[in-house]
Amino acid sequence: MRALLSAYACEPGRGSEPEVGWQRALHMLSYANEVWVLTRANNRAVIESDPLSNSKGLHFLYYDLPAWALRLKKKAWFIYFYCILWQWGAYRLAARYHRDKPFDCVYHVTFASMQYGSFMGLLRVPLIVGPIAGGERAPLRLRRSMPLRGKASELLRDLGILVQPYNPLARIAFAAAKRIFVATPDSLRLIATKWRSKTSVHLAVATRDLAVHARTHCPPASPRFVFAGNLLYLKGIHFAIRAMAITRTVIPDATLTIIGNGPAEQWLRKTATDCRLNSAIRFVGQIHRDLLIQSFEYYTALLFPSLHDTGGMVVLEALSRGLPVISLNLGGPGIIVNNECGILVPMEDADEIQTVKGLAYAMITMARMPDSKYSRLVSGAIARANELSWTNLTAHIAE
Repeated sequence: MRALLSAYACEPGRGSEPEVGWQRALHMLSYANEVWVLTRANNRAVIESDPLSNSKGLHFLYYDLPAWALRLKKKAWFIYFYCILWQWGAYRLAARYHRDKPFDCVYHVTFASMQYGSFMGLLRVPLIVGPIAGGERAPLRLRRSMPLRGKASELLRDLGILVQPYNPLARIAFAAAKRIFVATPDSLRLIATKWRSKTSVHLAVATRDLAVHARTHCPPASPRFVFAGNLLYLKGIHFAIRAMAITRTVIPDATLTIIGNGPAEQWLRKTATDCRLNSAIRFVGQIHRDLLIQSFEYYTALLFPSLHDTGGMVVLEALSRGLPVISLNLGGPGIIVNNECGILVPMEDADEIQTVKGLAYAMITMARMPDSKYSRLVSGAIARANELSWTNLTAHIAE
């Protein structure tokens, strides 16, 4: 079989969506004699520096828009048009190769968002879309303490979700697709009824198989929690900070390390100061992904209170190192985390105060957990990571 993957984002070692494209390409080799990956020309140097890019049967096609479009890409208003233009150019390149030697099937891997659609159905071979996302949204009751900038961003997202079912590009892709995968039930609701029969829910992220291994993770003597990711308003980090203030009244030596950077950083620092937690909360900025994964052994749990993450790659990376996870029962993390590998904070009708109290209760519970029960969570984390591997994800989609 000769398979084509449309993967705008595809880079080894980057995490997030680039990791999705890269891992899907590598694991598809078990199901096709030839795997052709169509990605950005900007990714070429990183891809070709990795020895796995020379794997037998793996080929890369590179495409980028002209310089003027790359300059305008930095403008927020142009992003949507940029993505459409890239996909059209990528389709035309794929069509040329398809004429010379036809592909047997095509997978739309990334962009992993419902709003961009795909032109690859025009190749007239079976099209498999996803897993894609875009229907997740922060509950209105959890936005009250956000600054105006955060509320405005979420409102724009709401408007995008509202018009998404009428997006002509997405409808073209869904109509042409043989199979559609969506990452969460929230995104499933955006698929028109007539296409639901060929649509199913499946996570878009997974763990690197080699990173999952049997190991013993022992909690530190003093409870240490960690958040890792972009510092965005939607990540719910302000709830984690407020929850830490409650936790410290019960466990005075508990700490929270925040790893990452982003537009919400100064607001989060002020929140920590207002809660009188400057000595309990440490902002360390961005660190290399491999170093981040290695650092997980020094913490009690990963705290990931995101309000509408599709997947949360860092959640899977923590589990693969045997680190239990505390998250809200929302979006992808609400699917990934269960009682065997962490603590899910119930969110049905929960307001901000209840959310903060729920996170604090989870942290106190984790910190005071008997060693035997904590060890079961460590084993459960590794088992869950093994279950959610790229091998299993690719097998499910390819078959």
